[in-house]
Amino acid sequence: MGGLHQDITLEAAADLWFAAKVAGRKSAKTTAHRVEIMLRHLGPRTKLTDIGPLKVTQAVNSRRVEAIRRGKNRKAIDKLPSAATVNRDIIDTTLRPIIRYARKNLEVEMREIDWSELRLEEPREVVRWFTEEELKARSDQLPHWHQPIQRFIQRYGVRLREAFFPLSAVHDDGKTMDIYTAVRKNGPHVVTLLEEDAAEMRARIGRAVAAELDTVWFREMKDGSLTAIHWRAYQFAASAANRRSGVQARAVHDDRHHAGTTLLRKTGGNLAAVKKLLGHEVISSTMRYAHTSRDDLRDALRHAYGTIEDVTPEKPKKAEG
Repeated sequence: MGGLHQDITLEAAADLWFAAKVAGRKSAKTTAHRVEIMLRHLGPRTKLTDIGPLKVTQAVNSRRVEAIRRGKNRKAIDKLPSAATVNRDIIDTTLRPIIRYARKNLEVEMREIDWSELRLEEPREVVRWFTEEELKARSDQLPHWHQPIQRFIQRYGVRLREAFFPLSAVHDDGKTMDIYTAVRKNGPHVVTLLEEDAAEMRARIGRAVAAELDTVWFREMKDGSLTAIHWRAYQFAASAANRRSGVQARAVHDDRHHAGTTLLRKTGGNLAAVKKLLGHEVISSTMRYAHTSRDDLRDALRHAYGTIEDVTPEKPKKAEG
């Protein structure tokens, strides 16, 4: 049987897929924007059955030379999208799941597409952590009112927007404190604070409430009043601090990596704990942190082979006579 909707257009299929699989999710706005881009490059009236490797390749090539647009007026800037952005816009989060949905639910017979052949090659993501010297160098270049935000991200691995949670997200029973920062596919992401951080957070919450602010991140002005810090202000300040420090880092994303890698190393490889910390849906996302530094490797080799660093040297014997 099958073939009930062979004449369906890409736009129509996208609408049905979006309503069934995406609408209502937190990612809906971003996905809708990506669908608009995909339709612009493939054509909204293109029949789904006409889409094959050639059309996808043409769309990928067209998107990769299209300048990035930013701001409310979507003004083009002098920058091209990365390979990862092109892959997500045209394939990963749009066309591929739409076609999968159409095959399964709309009974559309389509030609086979080897997606791995069509995706642009992406540079392997570098997962890193910072030395104490690098952390200090970056922090020293950051205004003091932004430093607590940086420490929070570096310890708990939250994403930038998740760090700027409303006061209503805090659950405090006086002994333990949890922060519900986001709702994801696998449920709410909960940040569990250490006792010392909870104490500091309670003090911040008290000051925020008194100042009628809905955030724990604020700047104290010369007159003693408090001004809320916007996430974009922190993002800009952190990026500028990185440049001044000379440390190569992406202001927030690498701090999230630092949190995950640091916890993994200090727990002896507890991937489950890191998965919980970062709010990953599947353990495979956490596996990228399962790497070792050169120092880790040296320590492991010394432990395995009992090299001279681990052996107490014998005292030289006195000469006889």
